[in-house]
Amino acid sequence: MTSDHERTADPAAPTSRGLLAGPSDLGVHTVPGWWLRVLFAAVALPLLLAGVPEGPWTVLGALLVGLSVWRPRWMTAWVLAGVLVLSSLAEPGTLTVRFLALVAGVHALHVVGSWMLVVPAAARLQPAVLLPSLRRFVLVQVPAQAVAVALLVAAPRAALPVLAAVSGVAVLVLVALLLPPLLRRPPH
Repeated sequence: MTSDHERTADPAAPTSRGLLAGPSDLGVHTVPGWWLRVLFAAVALPLLLAGVPEGPWTVLGALLVGLSVWRPRWMTAWVLAGVLVLSSLAEPGTLTVRFLALVAGVHALHVVGSWMLVVPAAARLQPAVLLPSLRRFVLVQVPAQAVAVALLVAAPRAALPVLAAVSGVAVLVLVALLLPPLLRRPPH
């Protein structure tokens, strides 16, 4: 009879830790799934502290960060994103670093929040699988930041409510265009 130390492992067999193996099993670097929750908090807390007006909004935002990390399935990450975006309306419509960080930060919260929905905290994760999402993040943020700068430089402060109304109408038009095909049942 051979001991466990003398047996050779089948490289194709899943390990006792699950299908996402650690670096010693397959030679690939992995990180714990809970690092996504740490990343979410690392993005959300600075945005919250710099972006939300003082008072009960800061406490509400901190509660939403905690709930988002604790139970991602409750979708509080997107409620937090809404609180951050709505808090930007309290600021005058001038170009600030805070506004540009908010544009990128809310998008980053959406991306990391989506990752938290599909990666359990106890899982092992290969960081390389996140690269396609990070590429899309950059491809969206470069033009979004350019448009934000262009609109805020070109438009006077008084035009911010007009820009908000135009963007709201644009979102409604986009939903009206995309919703019917998405709700259409496939033919049987």
